[in-house]
Amino acid sequence: MKKSKLLLIMLILPWITVPFLGVNSFKKYLPSALFSCIFTKALDMYGKKNKWWKFYKGIGLLDSMTFFNFGPYLVTSLWMLKTTYGKFPLYLIVNAINHITFTFIGLKLLKRYKIAGSLVKMNKLQYLLLLTFRGLVLYGFQLIIDLKKSNDKV
Repeated sequence: MKKSKLLLIMLILPWITVPFLGVNSFKKYLPSALFSCIFTKALDMYGKKNKWWKFYKGIGLLDSMTFFNFGPYLVTSLWMLKTTYGKFPLYLIVNAINHITFTFIGLKLLKRYKIAGSLVKMNKLQYLLLLTFRGLVLYGFQLIIDLKKSNDKV
């Protein structure tokens, strides 16, 4: 399969599940998921500049990680928050399973299909810690939004 088709599938396929989130959950968690994607894009650019990893070319001006970020990652963030938000220990466990799977299996698959390159100046444990930090940022941002909304009601 051509890489451009695979990237488009990675971008579109996860979005097919979004209607099952429900409108209220989508509206509630979208700001946090978008913030996390923007934060991740900033990390991607910083990591690329510092040669932590390398990306393959995407389609047009978008690198392959941008497709991954606004496809599977954004939708996964929405689902993670919908299913585990408010249950922090469960969130940590599910997030850890997702990140371990991605780090040790997903990266190999993405490299095979020339979507993600490889870790260069970062080992898998460091990358796993970075993903964990990113997951905490996602949860923390949603917590801040909810605290602000509850303070506005008082």
